[in-house]
Amino acid sequence: MIHPDGTPVPPLPDPRFVEVDAAALGLEGPRMSYMEAGEGTQTVFCLHGIGANSMGWRFTLAALSQQARVIAWNAPGYFLSDNFRSEAPAPEDYVAAALALLDALGVEGKVCIAGSSFGSMLGACMAARHPARVARLALMGTSRGQRWKGTEGRAQMLAMREASVAQGGVALARTRSEKLVSPDASPEVLAMVRHVVAATHPRGLMQAARCTDGVDVVTDFAPHISCPTLAITGADDQVNPPETVGRVIAEAIPGARFASPAGVGHLPELEAPAQTVELLRSHFFRS
Repeated sequence: MIHPDGTPVPPLPDPRFVEVDAAALGLEGPRMSYMEAGEGTQTVFCLHGIGANSMGWRFTLAALSQQARVIAWNAPGYFLSDNFRSEAPAPEDYVAAALALLDALGVEGKVCIAGSSFGSMLGACMAARHPARVARLALMGTSRGQRWKGTEGRAQMLAMREASVAQGGVALARTRSEKLVSPDASPEVLAMVRHVVAATHPRGLMQAARCTDGVDVVTDFAPHISCPTLAITGADDQVNPPETVGRVIAEAIPGARFASPAGVGHLPELEAPAQTVELLRSHFFRS
């Protein structure tokens, strides 16, 4: 199968599992799942969005594994990773779980982070709170969190999230996937996105939604990020529009670069893999 941009669609790696300290991390169990490809002295750590999982990094895993070890996690509550005990975990809780996964896999020192949407918020938190672990940061479908929207806007977003996932992941994929891609996205790309979204667990999504509710990346994390940062927001992003969200975040991060590819929506890693992989390669591996 060939992606509409000409990229061969690679097979996904098998899911893998690791045991972490559930009590220390506030998890209901010790299991975390992830996918991995490649090897090398550099590590690229991929953090998925609120309705996604490691399958969304199919092209990134394949392409960047030629130059680095690429790890795509499944956050607590996603794709066979055990849930948090708290129904409203903080971003720092997710970051602690992410660091525990890296430690369990023997990854020391700094990593390059590719974060998509909710994962971009977590990546920003990790870079701000743990600068010794982050070499470079790439934010895609860049998320600001919800606090900046005010009380009414936050309540509306949480209500929308709860209603959208009430009937499960398959219904979520059927009703929400079109919002995640450009209006001009091909049927093949939309089908790929639906396949990823359908694996979403309602409880895990709502825990992540409550996490985003109290966050504003612009004030909480952006001023404290010191690593080289690239923010990518598709020109057709209907979730986090480039001019009102993505560019604002990039301008709040010292020295960050901003890119807004034409004809791309909220998921550049799936909608435009060739272009996105080239942007990531240039940012992560070239001086």
